[in-house]
Amino acid sequence: MKRLLLVGIVTSSLLAGMIPYQTVNAEGSVGEKKQELKDVQKEQKDTKETLKELKSKIEPHKKKVEKMEKKISQINKKIQKSEKENKKNEKKLKKYDQLFKDRVRLIYAKGEMGSMQALLESEDFGEFLERFETLRLILMRDKTLFNKYDKVRKEHEKLKKELSDLRKKQEKEAEKTRKVYDEINKEIAKAQEKLASLHSKESSIQEEINRLTLVDASLYPYKYASTSGVDPWGFYIRQCTSFVAWRLNQQGVRFTNTMRGGRFGNAGNWDDNARALGIRVDKRPAVGAVAQFNPGVGGASSVYGHVAFVTAVHGSTITIEEYNHRPYAFSRRVIPVSSVSNFIHMN
Repeated sequence: MKRLLLVGIVTSSLLAGMIPYQTVNAEGSVGEKKQELKDVQKEQKDTKETLKELKSKIEPHKKKVEKMEKKISQINKKIQKSEKENKKNEKKLKKYDQLFKDRVRLIYAKGEMGSMQALLESEDFGEFLERFETLRLILMRDKTLFNKYDKVRKEHEKLKKELSDLRKKQEKEAEKTRKVYDEINKEIAKAQEKLASLHSKESSIQEEINRLTLVDASLYPYKYASTSGVDPWGFYIRQCTSFVAWRLNQQGVRFTNTMRGGRFGNAGNWDDNARALGIRVDKRPAVGAVAQFNPGVGGASSVYGHVAFVTAVHGSTITIEEYNHRPYAFSRRVIPVSSVSNFIHMN
């Protein structure tokens, strides 16, 4: 008998010792997670600052590249214009070059006697001089025109070379600036990737905190109360909205029907009201989020819609807790993520 009594005392002592330990251990886990969440949020803040600095740093380089590219474009236009003018000039140059050659060829074809004959056929010395001068002027004019267009061609070629050299110089400078710009862009991409990763980590930690601090749904304080009454958060008792409001407040979210001057009202309006208040609404489920169903969606009332509380996420399905899916009663279901209209992230 004494032995049994001793075993009972020892067992009771052990159990009594274990209960506080488990409570402390759970609280410790939540505390650790909250500290981890703070660390991640601080890292997010630092990364955002880095991102802001990088964006301000990249802006001058971006403008410089744009300015250089604009200048290169202008140089290219000048080169194109010069080439266009040069083509016209080349045509004229060929024309007068050919004309000059034809005249010279004609003189040589007829020979000196032919030229002399044309001059000697003059009736007097005055006509002789006149014909001689005419012949000389024709040849000189052709030669002058040829030289003129040849000079223009050379000037165009010189300008084209100068513009081409300038373009190469500008392109070289632009390439250097573009490299700096690309390097900063890579840093920005890394920072954005890190930020996305931290955001995902933050969500995971928050979900873990929510999971650790979930209160048993059976503790809903109005499960036997009249459905005509209104709960402390401004919703009719034993409605889906009342249960979710209670759940959110148990999670530490200070949620009411008229939170921040809004009015959540019927479940079908919750997504629009949340957006208007700047609360995140999306298609991504998370533990502690509100699953919101528009009227007539996923078995919800065709008039009022429906809301439920997400307690677990399993890939393409989720576990929800709710009231009034069955008339004025609690229920727990596993449903497809796709059957939910929106997820409202109050925390």
